[in-house]
Amino acid sequence: MNKIRPLLPAWRLIVGCAVLLPLLAACGGGSELVCKEKNEPYLASRNNPMLKVPDGMTQPNRTEALTIPEPTAGRHTGTGCLDEPPSYFRSTGTTARSPEEVVASWAQAWANREADAVVALYSSSFTAPTDSAGSAAWLEQRREQVATGPVPDSVVEGMRVEPDGADRRIVRFVQKFGTNSLRKELTLVREGASWRIVAEKVAEVK
Repeated sequence: MNKIRPLLPAWRLIVGCAVLLPLLAACGGGSELVCKEKNEPYLASRNNPMLKVPDGMTQPNRTEALTIPEPTAGRHTGTGCLDEPPSYFRSTGTTARSPEEVVASWAQAWANREADAVVALYSSSFTAPTDSAGSAAWLEQRREQVATGPVPDSVVEGMRVEPDGADRRIVRFVQKFGTNSLRKELTLVREGASWRIVAEKVAEVK
């Protein structure tokens, strides 16, 4: 019996390591799952608890609140970091509620060849940029262009939004089609809870 007892601690150590190693790997212990940028400020970000509104007072609109994604939203699950940023402008199941969201959705849908989604962002009061084609015919040409024409970048560059009245905005940006760049201007008006495109023109071609 005295010869067996010295072996028990080593046996327990081996079993303990066998149990703990998978757990450590799952928690991001493997070197391949460690965040490349450990000191980035966003890693310490946390969601704030919702404010408690006293009874009898109006509840705030939380539909546009931003939620910090969980670490599992990236490919490196459980590491506290994200490989890919979550979509800000094109959240599934939400309505574009700002001019920036509309333009971002417009560009992304075009890049994905989602012709119906692109045309849906134009207002029923849209005015064609040229007199030679009516608005309906112009939108059908845009639908065909999105479905079969050159594919632009999914993100526009240099977006600037300027007010043109309480419910009207002018959005200027650069849209790239490969090596070609178009400086565009979209006019949007508020329609209900969202914004829609009522005019479009190409300001400059490079």
